[in-house]
Amino acid sequence: MTRVLLVDDEPLVLIGMQSMIDWAGQGFELAGTARNGGEALERIAETHPDIVVSDIRMPVLDGLGLAARCREKDPALPAFIMLTSYEEFDYVRRSLSLGAVEYLVKLDLTPENLLAALQRARAAVEKERALRAPAAPAAAGLESYRDRFFIRLYSGSFATDEAVVGAARELGLALDAPWYAVAIADIRNRELDPEQQGTLSAGVTRMAADILPKYLPCFVTGMDLRHFSVLVPLQVPAALEEELGPVLQKANDILYKYFSTRLWWAVGRPVNAPGRIGASQRDAFSALPLLSDSQPVVFCREEAQSPLDHRARIVADVQEYVRHHLDKRLSLNDVAAVFNFSPGYLSQLFSQNGEANFVEFVSETRIAAAKELMASTDLKIYEISERLGFESAFYFSKVFKKIEGVSPRAYLQKLRGTAPEKEGTDAAHDAD
Repeated sequence: MTRVLLVDDEPLVLIGMQSMIDWAGQGFELAGTARNGGEALERIAETHPDIVVSDIRMPVLDGLGLAARCREKDPALPAFIMLTSYEEFDYVRRSLSLGAVEYLVKLDLTPENLLAALQRARAAVEKERALRAPAAPAAAGLESYRDRFFIRLYSGSFATDEAVVGAARELGLALDAPWYAVAIADIRNRELDPEQQGTLSAGVTRMAADILPKYLPCFVTGMDLRHFSVLVPLQVPAALEEELGPVLQKANDILYKYFSTRLWWAVGRPVNAPGRIGASQRDAFSALPLLSDSQPVVFCREEAQSPLDHRARIVADVQEYVRHHLDKRLSLNDVAAVFNFSPGYLSQLFSQNGEANFVEFVSETRIAAAKELMASTDLKIYEISERLGFESAFYFSKVFKKIEGVSPRAYLQKLRGTAPEKEGTDAAHDAD
């Protein structure tokens, strides 16, 4: 149940709201009422409501002061719905700046718009709870081992199919299907800073890992701040689009409700051995440039279907070259010369048909390779930076943190389950 506190200095308004909807039937619990902001602060401390429906104009402490006091303790919870009058729109603007989810004009208050506002506030609360939910300590340790396994799997680090199946079995993962396909989700929020994007990505990936297995067997693994992979075991490869397409749409609908975030999906071609799963993921990577608002889900096929596919395949070829020459100079001019393109044309191809611009793609690919090396070798951080063509370990650490949201050392500690060091030591250690 979502707990709701009602705050208004007019008794009739409080009585009216209490009787206006079937609270329990709609999944809400009335945590109580208050007649002013001061009394409401006490009730909030006692009952810990998820949502506060508050009048803006009240004695002792008005609704704006109440929201401000709550925000001093918590930047997002409880969610606020403000009650106002027609002439109080300056107060409305100020309430929205304090994070109010919705406002309602008292004279226009109806069961329908009150319920709609409560449902929007509940979605905001659930989104915030999902972002904050920590993994259980034991589960977190197992999860780090599983993440390491999937990083190695996608990079092709296992020598045989038997080695893949054996390593999976030790982690409680069943990879015994005749076919597999990999889908890559692109989280469509590019205006956020790295910290915000990292928080969003963690919440979306965690919820996707809860949602998707309810509809079909699969394994979800975070990749970077903007992507996660989904490994789908298959019995019949021809049924991939028919079975997976509706599930991806369902997941999109649920995740958008909680995070106001859309996902685009690229799905690689099915493969018939665990050791070839990395090839399906590379297929999915190659299809990312084909995604758009009008085509948010793409399944890889053997032949190009349109001029857009042709340009995307050129980009995919360049991307493949980059992935196999990460130790080389990979400036725009150098790579354009390899493919006999002008630098301007190659840059335009990436801008129009790529998931990121050329420089972003090179950086993201190098960091992805760094994560693979961290998972599969004992190389030191400076050795990884040298192997992947970074000019220095310091610059590598800077790029890694920009893309991943954490330093290379913090990521490595999480991957290996070791205790984190004190904040502020990463840069010095990463340069060692």
